Amino acid sequence: MLWGESVINVVFDNGFVSAVLYDHVTKRFGRIVAVEDVYLEVPEGRIVALVGPNGAGKTTMLRLAAGILAPDGGRVLVYGYDAMSVKAKRRVGFMTPMDRGVYWRLTAMDNLIFFGVLYGLSLGEARARAKELLEDLGLGGRANDWVATYSTGMMRRLEIARALMHDPDVLLLDEPTSGIDIDAKRSILNFIRGLRGRKTVILASHDPQEIELADAVVYINRRILNESPALKVVKVLVKGSVDGLSGFNVEGVGDDEYVIVTTIDKFNELMSMLAMYDGRVRVVDIDVEVAVAEGNARKMERVLRRREGWL
Repeated sequence: MLWGESVINVVFDNGFVSAVLYDHVTKRFGRIVAVEDVYLEVPEGRIVALVGPNGAGKTTMLRLAAGILAPDGGRVLVYGYDAMSVKAKRRVGFMTPMDRGVYWRLTAMDNLIFFGVLYGLSLGEARARAKELLEDLGLGGRANDWVATYSTGMMRRLEIARALMHDPDVLLLDEPTSGIDIDAKRSILNFIRGLRGRKTVILASHDPQEIELADAVVYINRRILNESPALKVVKVLVKGSVDGLSGFNVEGVGDDEYVIVTTIDKFNELMSMLAMYDGRVRVVDIDVEVAVAEGNARKMERVLRRREGWL
């Protein structure tokens, strides 16, 4: 680590700079531990996917990096600055479909100009930046329409544009293509793919097409699980026909849902194959079986479990 005035820049052996560092971070909500002692370094320019079930801590991880939440233990650094600081927040853009991040009774252009000015851009700079982003995201022809007239897919693209108005170095995405049509999804995926090497992207996802974009996949359920050498089996619950999927153990569980069993080293291959279904197959949940050492004994813990009985 290179130490400066209240700034820590983590430099990897291969020369990559750590854009985001979770330094043994813990976050609680009352008695609920959302993330526990998480250590994760995200290199600059990479796309990293956080994988885990609902309640695993994925969104909490993003909100910590965005400086929306303060950790109860440890620290989160963005390019060496505390994530809660203004200097860190200026380098981060955050998009989540769980919140309504734009104003419906304004046009797309007016929305982006408004947020651009909040980010410190002049009116002229904000207008130019908004026009550029709307064109890049395929919304140029609807720039002056009320957001209330937008489809869900268009809304997602506008929310990504809003997160990028101040040209941040780090983009945080929470299931960016959930609930949208295939064409809109393809547009967003292509846009994110084009950010590789130019932005650091951390996305929380269950979607195989989103996960396929990632340079690294991080398995999480409160703790980072992929650091354990004892990781064993991944079981993926999907909805939609998986006819033609070969090389994996597939079991139907009813209601057009299937459990696919694979080893951890073949998970990315599975996600690539599911991505070829072009949105017709949706990942509902992911379960990882992990062996945890306790003294001289070893026991199997089942983690990343969304509901009883699907394993």
